[in-house]
Amino acid sequence: MRPVFSGIGKRFPVLTGRRGIFVSLAVLLIGAVLWFVVDPAGGSSVRITSPAQLHAYFTEQDYTMTALRAGNANVPPVFITSVPDDWAKDLDVGQKKSLFFRTLLPLVLQANKDIRADRTRLASLRERLAGGASLGTKDRNWLFDLAASYGVVDRKKADAETPLSTAQLATLNARVDIVPPSLALAQGAIESAYALSRFAVEGNALFGQWRYGKGLTPANQRTALGDYRIASFKTPFDSVRSYAQNLNSNPAYKDFRQLRAAARQAGNIPRGLSLVAGLLSYSERGEVYVDEVRGLIDFNKLGATDTARLADAEPIELRAGLF
Repeated sequence: MRPVFSGIGKRFPVLTGRRGIFVSLAVLLIGAVLWFVVDPAGGSSVRITSPAQLHAYFTEQDYTMTALRAGNANVPPVFITSVPDDWAKDLDVGQKKSLFFRTLLPLVLQANKDIRADRTRLASLRERLAGGASLGTKDRNWLFDLAASYGVVDRKKADAETPLSTAQLATLNARVDIVPPSLALAQGAIESAYALSRFAVEGNALFGQWRYGKGLTPANQRTALGDYRIASFKTPFDSVRSYAQNLNSNPAYKDFRQLRAAARQAGNIPRGLSLVAGLLSYSERGEVYVDEVRGLIDFNKLGATDTARLADAEPIELRAGLF
């Protein structure tokens, strides 16, 4: 099992449609799941009445697995806000997997986009500090909060007035970095059974993170390990963010971060197939688990998603709730 989730303590971006499109997903209406894409400003609208039609809608946008596997894909910013319990109804295996990957990928890319923004600001502050400049209150507080959220400093034992050492800044730089999308997609598929597990449906939990004393209790909880539970989240995006934060701050994944830093130093982008070797501690199955993740990336040709990027377009929200 993966080590205990430690929390993230960071802001969450707003994933609602801005000035235009938003999507509502009605989860109970005469026994059916109804999905809508609506333009509240009075423009054109698209009604999607089943997961199969969402699959077709993505295809119409040229958002296909073929496009993803070609590399450097532009991914529409479509964000699901909960996991319907019958989201894969009437889909064959290929469509189910394809829809899962295409629905999860925008969330992963948004999380990485936020991390990149923090990484860019961190680099700027490090450069200023290296040049002998002092930081203003706003920058000092931001840097301290970032270091605390990534476990570089202890919030209870330090404060923003205590400058970070050169070593602490280097450690922080190694932690504030993206998770290869191919790795997140593969682990999400395994840990959530393609978002069909009870934990995914009841708690938007896509990565099987543990949390003690709070969350969803496993059916076969091993009491000898304590009151561990599966962490639940308000939205799938929250699950993605905490997963990335876990890999970036948990001592168990130091090897993962070292492999990523080595890739950066060599001028390469981080790749899931390479970095998965640093996740032996994610599951008690160890190397068998790592091989499973690697095999899923290979079999589904997910490696090219490591170069995907969010399209510059209005975000669309897939919202679950009563219609």
